[in-house]
Amino acid sequence: MGGGLRPPILLEVTGPPGSGKTQLCHQLAVMVQLPPERGGLSARCLYIDTEGTFRPERVVSIARYRGIDPDAALKGVEVIEARSVEDAAWALVRWRGLLVVDSLPPLVGGLERPLSRLAAFLGKVLELSIRLGQPCVVTNRWRGSRCYGDPYVCAFTTHRLVLKPHGGIIVAELVYPRAMQGAARLRICEEGVLDAEE
Repeated sequence: MGGGLRPPILLEVTGPPGSGKTQLCHQLAVMVQLPPERGGLSARCLYIDTEGTFRPERVVSIARYRGIDPDAALKGVEVIEARSVEDAAWALVRWRGLLVVDSLPPLVGGLERPLSRLAAFLGKVLELSIRLGQPCVVTNRWRGSRCYGDPYVCAFTTHRLVLKPHGGIIVAELVYPRAMQGAARLRICEEGVLDAEE
């Protein structure tokens, strides 16, 4: 991604079930805590969990691999459970550092998404990302036979990453913006999301 999640950014991560979206969110929640010289922002993570998929043990294993104290890493992630757009919007007042929303569809009632509610929420997220100079990552589900993001979300995202499982490897393809398009091969293991060659 040309240097990582440089704020302001609203990155949409999309892909089919089991493609590693939540695993990548756990990884980013740890990595943001690293100092800038190690690729982080020396920042905390606000993790809005809409499906009960946050796993503290994943943060611990990723932190250990990265040489971060596991207890400190857990304290660096504030997890808020949200079941509606209103819950998530209220949580934004606590946003400092990386914001993760995993995932968008449950916030607006599944596949029948009231555009106005989602648009208002994502508009607020993008505005705060710009004003605070903080990065944001949202996950979204695969829609249809091709995974190029939800049209309701596309209007607000600055970057779109598509995850595609392929024989034990995840192909991560940056499809937007066009000027930065590229792909990487990743694998998910106990230590987190790693380059497939590691």
